[in-house]
Amino acid sequence: MAAAKRAVESTQQLRAALLEHAQRLVGREGASGLTMRALAAEAGVSVGLPYKIFADRREIVDEIIAAELRGLAAAAENLLTRAGTYTVGDNLVWFASVLLNSPAVPLAHELHADEQRLESATRVANRTGLGPAAFPTVLADYLTAEQRAGRVRDNIDCQAFGFLIAGALHNLLIAGRTWTPDRGQLERYLTATAAAIAR
Repeated sequence: MAAAKRAVESTQQLRAALLEHAQRLVGREGASGLTMRALAAEAGVSVGLPYKIFADRREIVDEIIAAELRGLAAAAENLLTRAGTYTVGDNLVWFASVLLNSPAVPLAHELHADEQRLESATRVANRTGLGPAAFPTVLADYLTAEQRAGRVRDNIDCQAFGFLIAGALHNLLIAGRTWTPDRGQLERYLTATAAAIAR
């Protein structure tokens, strides 16, 4: 019994390690760079090993997206705790960076090409509390917390600004690398927005 338990734990650890390698690979090479052969090379294992752990590449993509959705849900909670600390602009830039730097971003286009997988990912997103319509609410709640902390003017419509910022970030997610401001531009836009609504 103990040997079987160790084997299960070993398989789970290997699965987690391969997923980390897959995330790094996608972050560096994009979605097309994620192949079973490339994953094996990245992890320094035999070509056949990923096939023993995952049914196919699709399962890896689905696992990466599910993990990233959980991470984004945690980031959304963290954003609220940052209210009253750093600057509003810094916090918006931090959240945007977490979102836009996610390895799930280049993989999202694959989901949109497969309705069944998109529905599955949407169910996972809804379970984490971060469904497709959640980002405007996350940002509006953060801005409202900053308003209560006295760092955003009382006459600012936080719902409207949350919607506009979320829409801009969504546009960058969908456009991918075809239209993405560099880090300096994005920081400037978000910092300017924060300055415009500051008390």
